[in-house]
Amino acid sequence: MLHTANGRIFVILLLLTGLAVLCPLYAQQPVNPELGVYPDDDEFGETPEQYIGDTVVTGGIVQQVSPLVIKIETTQGPRELMIVDTALRPEVGDKVRVFGILTAAGTVRSLNGFVVPRTGRWYAWGISFLAGLWVLTRLIQHWTVDWTRIRFQRRETPISLRDVCRIPTSLGGNQDA
Repeated sequence: MLHTANGRIFVILLLLTGLAVLCPLYAQQPVNPELGVYPDDDEFGETPEQYIGDTVVTGGIVQQVSPLVIKIETTQGPRELMIVDTALRPEVGDKVRVFGILTAAGTVRSLNGFVVPRTGRWYAWGISFLAGLWVLTRLIQHWTVDWTRIRFQRRETPISLRDVCRIPTSLGGNQDA
């Protein structure tokens, strides 16, 4: 473990550089149905002819329900895609995810899928926000930053939430005017 501030800064910069270089190289897997990696919106949205008859994975926001039409996002911009032979009953504005066969350039025959209602997305975002606040509160209560050595240091005794929210009334400590 590094014990100097300059050493820690160097290691952080080295790790961030490695992350920036390796993520674009290895973050995406090529299409390989044997390994469970099926073409998605970007692949069959740009060149649908080569994927017609193949299994694909797609998802988007419902634009209309009869027939089921979703809006997908591709690297070339948004497109509409019709989903046929599905038992899904979403409402306009819901998000759907479909696993199926590309039968034509703008049509997918559904084999399986699920619907995420709008309220489900807000619920997930709300729970994630509250969980983030809880983690931040725990971090502030139990840890402090040692700026001289650039590290987190565990507090001897955790501070209370009231102490965290308390606003100092003077900047001079306990000196009277």
